[in-house]
Amino acid sequence: MKVNAREKKILYAGIVIAAAIMIYYGATLFSPGDGESLADKVATQENLLRRYKELIAREESYKKQIEFAETDIEKIRARLLPGNTATSAGMELQRILDGFAEQSGVLITNKSPQPERKVTDSDSLTKISVRVQLDCRIEDLVDFLIAIKNYDKFLRVEDIVINTQTSTQTRQMIIRRPLSMVIAGYISVPPPEPTAKSGENAAQTTAERYVR
Repeated sequence: MKVNAREKKILYAGIVIAAAIMIYYGATLFSPGDGESLADKVATQENLLRRYKELIAREESYKKQIEFAETDIEKIRARLLPGNTATSAGMELQRILDGFAEQSGVLITNKSPQPERKVTDSDSLTKISVRVQLDCRIEDLVDFLIAIKNYDKFLRVEDIVINTQTSTQTRQMIIRRPLSMVIAGYISVPPPEPTAKSGENAAQTTAERYVR
């Protein structure tokens, strides 16, 4: 996930604000009338400069961490369903399941899209799921589940219902058809842009002017 223009503006604004604070702090240190000796002020300023240099020295490390994080996010995004709406992603999920069913010999007798749900602790991920009814042998069901597990997009079987009955003749448990299963995938929906509030922070507004 690349850093977008708005995030860059906020980053630059933060740098401008930090620089302004440092300039103000430095000027305050050298202002007379606080009872501190010039030697103490120089020592304090040298300490501040040393810390600032240490921060600058870590810049490359921070850049690498950001690059690694972006790479990981791109790998995750590559495993999401295509599209950024529940309707388009739901149709794609059903198309994928139809392909799995054809490959494994499973018959899908019914498909019911489920309500989309936001993922907890995520601003952008939304869960898209569909309930399907399957008419198949156990062997074919195993192949169907393996296809879901090995697919290059992240799919998850959230629920499976198998009804059984006892055969009086063979004294064995028989699986009744159809089987019911809920399969989910995920899409990324960018969060809405925050609306500007009246009385917005003056420092942020001033800093944004510098980065335009």
